[in-house]
Amino acid sequence: MKNLATKLERDVVFQSMGTIVRIEGATFVVQTEDGDLRAARAVSCLVEPRLHDFVLVGGMKRACYVLAVLERESADVDLAAPGDLNLKVGEKFRVIAQRGMDLVTPEAVNITSTELGVHTSRAKLFASEILAIGSEMVGELANVKLKGTFFDKVFERVTERVQRSYRRVEELDQLKAKQMDYLAEETMCLRSDNMVATAKELVKVDGEQIHFG
Repeated sequence: MKNLATKLERDVVFQSMGTIVRIEGATFVVQTEDGDLRAARAVSCLVEPRLHDFVLVGGMKRACYVLAVLERESADVDLAAPGDLNLKVGEKFRVIAQRGMDLVTPEAVNITSTELGVHTSRAKLFASEILAIGSEMVGELANVKLKGTFFDKVFERVTERVQRSYRRVEELDQLKAKQMDYLAEETMCLRSDNMVATAKELVKVDGEQIHFG
């Protein structure tokens, strides 16, 4: 204890090792061979110290800091910064995790890049609102299933090409168009209990045979 007091009185830089025995807010009480030290976490110590960690402490008479976490009973590590944390690399930045990865924040997550690639065998997206803005979208899917309450779309032109098309409407099916043109290469059938055809000017039916009744 006298050796430690002598070091502190001379206001010289010292280093020591010890175990965190108490945490009081932002202050860590470290038990060393020369006595207990009250230390703050150094800015360069990104690993957040925990109770019972074996740490390296150092400082001067007026300030003492936890410089590094040397040993811990568990393998878990928390990297913590009191403010913004920016990682800058000259080349590629890669994160590798064996059991998974979570991004958790109560606010926004922004990704800015010239190209974004996602490779996965399964993807899930849960959102109350989705907004997508782009000039072109190309997709190749084996099966597509959509289920919802309302579906609205507004386009200048819609072109569809399918081999077979089936649609079932439980209630009303309404189409409003300036001009309509239906072309069937073989047979067109219209069936209903009641059918009404009304035109203001002309109704024309043309065919080699016309049967009524």
